[in-house]
Amino acid sequence: MKTESLHQLALAALLLSSAALAIGPAFAQEAAPRWTPGRESVTITATASRNYRMVLSSTHLGEAIMVSASIPVPYHDLDLTKDPGADEFGRRIHVAAHLICQELDRKYPPVQYPILEGFDCEHDAAVDGMEQANKIIAAKRS
Repeated sequence: MKTESLHQLALAALLLSSAALAIGPAFAQEAAPRWTPGRESVTITATASRNYRMVLSSTHLGEAIMVSASIPVPYHDLDLTKDPGADEFGRRIHVAAHLICQELDRKYPPVQYPILEGFDCEHDAAVDGMEQANKIIAAKRS
């Protein structure tokens, strides 16, 4: 009689653990979907002819490399025919320029890869993005 109770208890524990394993992934899948940019977006690129970083190593002393990175900036949810939408688009571009230049500095630390010629990554990336944005805003408003 005791072995039958133990078998029933073991079966119940097995069923509960199986149910937990089956339900667990369902809870994990209910998380909010990751952000993906829409079709309408501008790509901010941090690169220019002056964006050279000198490699400081004993074997490549003085060797220059050009690095770049880019990030899409969505605007499909903005009404660019009105000033608040255009202002938000500009804010997004400046934030993207800041983030992409931080990423370049993380991947290529200025201590190890000094930037030559006084290149201002964030400013130049924002100017590039705003040039694209102004064309898009003008087209939407015409």
